[in-house]
Parts: sequence; C-alpha cells; structure tokens
Amino acid sequence: MNKTEIIAFCPIAPLGCWSFVHRCFVGRCQQALALATHVLGSRTLAVLWLYKPAIGLAHQVPCSILMTRSGYEQVNTLLGRIEHCVYI
Repeated sequence: MNKTEIIAFCPIAPLGCWSFVHRCFVGRCQQALALATHVLGSRTLAVLWLYKPAIGLAHQVPCSILMTRSGYEQVNTLLGRIEHCVYI
C-alpha cells in the first residue's frame, strides 16, 4: 500500500494572490478528487464522499483535513484501503 502511483495530473493553480498554503490545499483537493473518482467509480460519488464524515477518518470530513499534509495522507490511505477492501 505504500506504492506511489500517479492517478492524474492536476492543473497548476494560478499564483495570483493565493497564498502558498491555499495553493497546496487546492492541489490536494484536486488530487484527492481524482483518486476518489478512480476508487469510487464516478466523480459524483467522489464529491459526495469528500464532503461527508468518514468513519475511517474518525468521523472527520475528508475535504476539511486536506489543509495539512498529514490530513492529505490520511485521506489517501483511507482511499487505498477502500480500493483494496481493507477499511476496518
């Protein structure tokens, strides 16, 4: 499960007035959405999953913890577990 795999490339966030932290958050959201779409089979299901509390994340909303690298890793790990049916 530690194998790194590129699911899709996300577009480069515009520099403009966005802070580095916000650009990272947007990039993580796009990557998490791409992975969730791959795992769950549709973009609609992926969006719904990203905005509902997940038992595997201690009832936190996946999108809300993407602000930090550790939150992003937790979301990716959970999606990997779901994909491989190891989510207990």
